[in-house]
Amino acid sequence: MRKEEIVAELYTAAAEIGLTDALYVAFGNTVNVCIYFGSLSCNTRTDELDFSVRAMNALKRAGLTTVGQVIDCIASGELPRIRNLGKKTISEIKTGIMEFGYQALSDKEKKEFLLDVVERNTQD
Repeated sequence: MRKEEIVAELYTAAAEIGLTDALYVAFGNTVNVCIYFGSLSCNTRTDELDFSVRAMNALKRAGLTTVGQVIDCIASGELPRIRNLGKKTISEIKTGIMEFGYQALSDKEKKEFLLDVVERNTQD
């Protein structure tokens, strides 16, 4: 199957069952993604996202109040060092940030993101 066909199927699946589920079905539970966040998205407060109480409390305790701060923490590898964050909560935060970023993209940008995901996670 060509990459463009895979992207089209992922785009449809993401709209129907959600981005995370679509990516897990296509690539398993270890998916390599890279998503662009604009300054408006980065300045969004974390309490506007739908995190569990445990995740929100840990982020607040760590002083991470914006999406941009959480992204920096993920990128630097510091997220696992936050007290009371286990693997499930870390996964919840990473997934929530990715889904938030995906929803902020235009349709064209979503397809470009999905093409990048396909290229990162498949071998020719």
